[in-house]
Amino acid sequence: MDIQPESHSRISTRINLFEEIFNTLKNGYSNENLRYAFSMFHFYLGTLRYIQQFRNATANNDAAEDENVSELAIHYMKENLGKKLTLAELADYTGYSSSYFSNLFLKRTGYAPLSYFNQIKIQKACQFLDFTDMKVNQVCYRVGIEDAYYFSRLFSQIMGMSPREYKKVKKG
Repeated sequence: MDIQPESHSRISTRINLFEEIFNTLKNGYSNENLRYAFSMFHFYLGTLRYIQQFRNATANNDAAEDENVSELAIHYMKENLGKKLTLAELADYTGYSSSYFSNLFLKRTGYAPLSYFNQIKIQKACQFLDFTDMKVNQVCYRVGIEDAYYFSRLFSQIMGMSPREYKKVKKG
């Protein structure tokens, strides 16, 4: 089979999938991260195995616009990780009403915007715990959570263990 580049090759989509797998694993090797990375890798391999079907399944313009809104919001979240953002601030940044933005974001990512923001905060916290000598209370302030008890509960809820337990676990 000879595979030729086309205008609808969707190479950037594959690159984004690979980066998502890489970044997920970079953020820790919890069971949930490993399961998610495995699922994404399975999808990535499917885009290669069924290349013509993948190319033919291009999204319409509305879906591409929705994707851009969520990508814009995620970028803004990452740039403001140390802050406490509200749904209204995220919606204002994208130029949509809070309810419309929230529905678009949920449809695109499967998460409510503030839940996704918390996921990003905990991923960053995992990086700090893995690669620095920072204490848990220092990490929570770095990711914009001022209440150490709330941080610990949120971390445990997302990662399935406390930040202290996570820090003790050998990685790799």
